[in-house]
Order: sequence, then C-alpha cells, then structure tokens
Amino acid sequence: MTGTILLSDPALPGLAEALSPEAMTSRLARLTPLLDGEESAVSGPWQVAEVEILKHTPGRRCAIGYTLDGPGVKRRLFGKLLSGERGPGILETMGRIVAAIPRKVLLVPRPIDYLPDLRLLVTEYLDGIPLAPSLYEGTSEAPARHIAAVLATLHGCEARLIRCWGAQDELANTGDWLARSPLNAPPSSGRAEGLLEMLSRRALLPPDISENPVHRDFYAEQVLDCGGQGALLDLDDARLGDPALDIGNFLAHLKLRSLQFAGLARGCERGRLVFLEDYEQRRAGAADMETLRQRVAFYEATSLLRLAGVYSRRDRWADRLPKMLLDSCEAMLDADG
Repeated sequence: MTGTILLSDPALPGLAEALSPEAMTSRLARLTPLLDGEESAVSGPWQVAEVEILKHTPGRRCAIGYTLDGPGVKRRLFGKLLSGERGPGILETMGRIVAAIPRKVLLVPRPIDYLPDLRLLVTEYLDGIPLAPSLYEGTSEAPARHIAAVLATLHGCEARLIRCWGAQDELANTGDWLARSPLNAPPSSGRAEGLLEMLSRRALLPPDISENPVHRDFYAEQVLDCGGQGALLDLDDARLGDPALDIGNFLAHLKLRSLQFAGLARGCERGRLVFLEDYEQRRAGAADMETLRQRVAFYEATSLLRLAGVYSRRDRWADRLPKMLLDSCEAMLDADG
C-alpha cells in the first residue's frame, strides 16, 4: 500500500485524509460496487492500494487517482477535492449528462458519490490516450475529426441541465480574470479594458439561439481515445448555453498552443479547419447553424482575452504570452469589423 502523501492546502481541509490509503479504504470500498460492469459485481473486501495526485491547483482543487485491490481484480476511481460547495451540483450535472448519452456513443465518467465532509467528488476513472498531442502534430485529420464528433455529441444530447450560461456570464468571468492580473501586466491595462468593452457592445444584441448542453472548459486535452471510443472529461462547469462557446474556447486554445510553441502552429491551424468543417457537417440539421461562425468569433475573442488574464499569473509565460493573446484578440475584433 502506497504511503500517505504529504501535501497541505488550507483551502482543502480534507486533503490529508483524501490522500491516506488507510483512511480512504473504508470510504471507497463501499462505493466501488456501485459502478456497473463485471468487476463491480465481485463481492468481497476492497483496499486502496495506491493514491496518486494527478493535478493540484492550490487553493482550488486537487485531482486524485485511486487504485483499489479486490478479489482478484483491480479498480481505479477518480476523486476531485474541491475548495467550495459545488460538489453536489457537479454530481447531479454529470448524472444527467451520463443518462442522456449512450456509452456506445461517447464515454463520460460516471459519477459515483460526493463525500461532503471531505468535499470529495468520486467518479469513474477513464483511462485512454489523449488526442491533444496528435492533434497538435498535424500529421493526420483524424484527431480533429474525433474531437469534433465528441463535442457534437455533447451539444446534440438532450440532457436538461439546471443552470444556464450566456454571453454576459462569459464576459463577467473574463473581467474577473483580467481583474486578477498583476498591476503591471498587459491584461490589467487600459487596452485590455477597451477590448472587453468592445466585446460587451457586441454582446448586447446576440442572435436568438436555442440552448444546448455545453462543456464550458472545452479544449483538446479534455478528450481521450479509449480503445477507439471517444471520452469527454471534466464536466464540472457544464451548463445549458450556446454551443459556439465551446467551439470558440477550443479554437482560442489552438491559438494559445501555437503562440506557446511555434512548432505546433501548422498543426493547430490544420486542426482548426478540419474541426470546424467536421463539426458543421455533424450539426448541419441543428438550429441556429446559420449564425454559428459569427457567434464562434465572439466567443473565441472573449476566450483569448480571458486567457491573457489567466497566463499573466503563470510565471513561465507572464512576460510575453499575455500581450500576444491581446494582439490575437484585437486582430479578431478588427477582422470581424
């Protein structure tokens, strides 16, 4: 059994217990049989054999992988420790999406439980190959088409989510990220405020569109290939909203990667074109497609502006990347008139 990992985060008071194999064995052993499938039908004791920190965002969340040993089998579970009280809402949202999308069409991690005293969300662990590296390499159209299929499936499902997210919410979130930027950073400048104001004016008269399930944090790293089947991760922020939001965010992240790593620029541009073509073909009969490109441009520019704020707080990129993202946002707005 892997020993307890020493890590402290005052915003995550349940972290020490969540990282303890001994403490988590009794909690997760009762949850493991709740998953469907042959392995979960095996009766008998389960023991947490390994705990792995997958990603820790100090003050906000910690993603944890658990490996459990059972009678002749192993099972992996995914845990996400949260700083706030969002867990029950995320659990319900994921449940509605899972119920609306057949597993043979798209894999979405099945929610298992929420442990309120730890603020720990427990879900199925999906193990697959990330599509992002092959997308960025640009040697094949397959990754972009695969990602487009995954997103089109989410947008076309009939999950009736409780909360909504619109253009004004996205602008407010972008403004919050700009406000968190260091005082002397480009995103805290009058230029960034001016770009946000331009976007706000364009959002005053948005097209009248129908709302669909949207991911709200969609980029290439959220999609896996699980044995030839697509899998979509990290649905914490899913809402009902404009599908153009996810497309714009995805395209903004392609621009981001090309600015971070110049060698990926050609692959990102190819992926952009193939993704848009494939997505539009898959959603050709959907409502509001005639204004899709216009709405995508708005959300892509908004995402570029938000990312400028995000990366102003990351030491590795703060000296050059935020300005380049502001340049890209401004160029989009100029081109769009």
